Amino acid sequence: MCTVSWAATAEGYELFCNRDERRTRAAAQSPTVRGSRGVRFLAPTDAEAGGTWIAANEFGLTLCLLNRYTGGESQAAGEFRSRGLLLPELASLRDTAEVMRAVECGSLSQFRPFTLLALAPGAPPAAACWTGRRLLVCEEDGDPLMPLTSSSFNSNEVVRERMKFFRGMTAGHPSPAAELLTRFHHSHEPEPGPSSVCMHRPDASTVSFSRVKVSPVSIEFYYQPGPPCAGARGLSVSLQRSAGRLEASRWNRSGEAFI
Repeated sequence: MCTVSWAATAEGYELFCNRDERRTRAAAQSPTVRGSRGVRFLAPTDAEAGGTWIAANEFGLTLCLLNRYTGGESQAAGEFRSRGLLLPELASLRDTAEVMRAVECGSLSQFRPFTLLALAPGAPPAAACWTGRRLLVCEEDGDPLMPLTSSSFNSNEVVRERMKFFRGMTAGHPSPAAELLTRFHHSHEPEPGPSSVCMHRPDASTVSFSRVKVSPVSIEFYYQPGPPCAGARGLSVSLQRSAGRLEASRWNRSGEAFI
């Protein structure tokens, strides 16, 4: 369960993410520098499955994954891998086109439904939706999809309320600035509860707020544990942008199936 938004800047982009989880789930590890096929990336780590819901690599590519609860199709029973394991496998890729190509070639039946967002400098946002039976890909321009949001509780109504609030808040701002999106992710409209972006339920709540800032020289990852309204002290980690193109990261040269 997450809410994700993003904004283009003069030098790159910023991405914002609230992660919602059940209160009994173990707290995630704060973001650290990790590696995948020789490529460095920043990501928090889920304490239970070892995966992640957000990752930003040295090329300026950021990935976000949301569990999908609406519009799903009947999926064959069986053992499933944690969806959070997808991002470390994709984190060595260079751009959104490579990510979409890898997902299209991947074996997705091992995962429950999800929505994957990919952002990279100088390219339109790309999104892929796995319904459990079919993969739907949007590579032309993912901005109209913003915000991406999901909820395991009363999913259709919660998504509708959050989208309605976002549209009202950003009316007159066709390209919402980072400050406006920060306020959106801290919001308790219409009241603190299941539908608010800073989410509060008896069994679940927003458990972290992430802000990724990508510029030509660096990737900055700010991470605040707990719901944004709690005002917990956050931490920042950063990576220098890589100007090189590592052979190991090239999907179309290696032909390796990452998923």
